[in-house]
Amino acid sequence: MRILVIPTTDWIRHPVPNRLNFIFDILAEKHDVYVLHFGLKRFSKLPARETKCRLVEASWINVEDPSLYYLLNFPYHLWKIGSIVKKLDIDVILSTNILPSFAANFAHSPVVFDYLDHLEESASIYYPGSALGEIVKQVVSLITKYNLRTAHSVITVTRELSEFLQDLGVKDITVIPNGVDTKLLLPLSMLEAKKSLGLKGVVLGYVGSLEHWVDLETVVAALPRIDATLLVVGPGLFTDYGDEIKKMANGLGVLDRIVFTGAVKYADLSRYISAMDIGLNPLKMMKKNEYAAGGKVFNYLACGRPVLSSRMISLERLLGDEIYYYDDVESFIMQVKNVLAAGNDEKRHRSLALKYDWREIAHSYENVLNEASKTHG
Repeated sequence: MRILVIPTTDWIRHPVPNRLNFIFDILAEKHDVYVLHFGLKRFSKLPARETKCRLVEASWINVEDPSLYYLLNFPYHLWKIGSIVKKLDIDVILSTNILPSFAANFAHSPVVFDYLDHLEESASIYYPGSALGEIVKQVVSLITKYNLRTAHSVITVTRELSEFLQDLGVKDITVIPNGVDTKLLLPLSMLEAKKSLGLKGVVLGYVGSLEHWVDLETVVAALPRIDATLLVVGPGLFTDYGDEIKKMANGLGVLDRIVFTGAVKYADLSRYISAMDIGLNPLKMMKKNEYAAGGKVFNYLACGRPVLSSRMISLERLLGDEIYYYDDVESFIMQVKNVLAAGNDEKRHRSLALKYDWREIAHSYENVLNEASKTHG
């Protein structure tokens, strides 16, 4: 197949790779995969990751704000996508973005839309508590609904998102969960990992972006009553959420027990996760989080670490009692004690992650794309 991928963000410089990076680097081993490269100005100075996909430059006007970037570049993306599809005789388009996906509807090639999460909330969260955020939310909702209804088929990550899409009138939906690279993320000695990072005692760890959909507030509020260090691995992307957490921690007198590493290469994550006694999945209660089961849970499990997550219906249905859940500060404190008392069953956690290896998931993904490509021409 000749596949054109329209990703959510900068394919090679965004500091946190998402599922499409893993899936399509695998599919590129046997298919011709072309990726629109959105060279977002905010990430331009970050090192580029290697990829097996072929990048197609898709930036005309560069600005800091992501919404403004896609708005200003829409005419160029409309032309670029159409010309690529025609020139390369693309069999199928896999799309996840909002405005560029709208442009793809006019390219005369079947479109498969991957509904990664609740996109209207994902787009508006970068403008917390503002009128602009509400405007972005409403506009994104309208465009996304159009994209979903005109797509040949839709992929999503959980049963909850599938039910949401069915309510919108979407017919052809395939649920393909998030996963993990189990060959790259491996359990290492906890003692040696802690030593290499200068950590001692109990370590609670979070891996991911520092943005307003994350609920580190609950974790920090619990720290005065827990004898542990909080290891935060990941960058702030578009907002000042990380600074707000530091200010909160300073006010509670626990800032000295939090280690912020900033962005870390995915290939180096095993050491950081292996230093954790518990991997945390702290999320605010919103549709974006409730309906989508993110990949960080599988990252922790692949490294043989127990997971403590905010109570989200999608995760409870997917993993059941294989991981731990909390609802508030009090239950977080109680569950930390429960997890530590239970001890770590590294092999069990690792075996669960193996069921969600990206290579297995890529095979399911390939089947959906292949079916859509049969309608090409």
